[in-house]
Amino acid sequence: MYTLFVEIVLSVPFVYKVNDEVRKLLEDFRDMVNFCVGFAAERRITSYARLRKSVYEEWKGRGITPLTTVIQHVK
Repeated sequence: MYTLFVEIVLSVPFVYKVNDEVRKLLEDFRDMVNFCVGFAAERRITSYARLRKSVYEEWKGRGITPLTTVIQHVK
């Protein structure tokens, strides 16, 4: 008997010009994702809703929210 594992990746291809602003935005996004992964692993969080609430509270305490991060880059 064989077990087949399939990984599905949803993505949208897009083209962008590499400049300092775009590079910084993508680096910040990467850092936010890495923070969330580490945060969840340390606290054994497996629920997306619990992770979102916990991380938001953590960032709010530091004065950082994903929305303010995006707004800083748009300005």
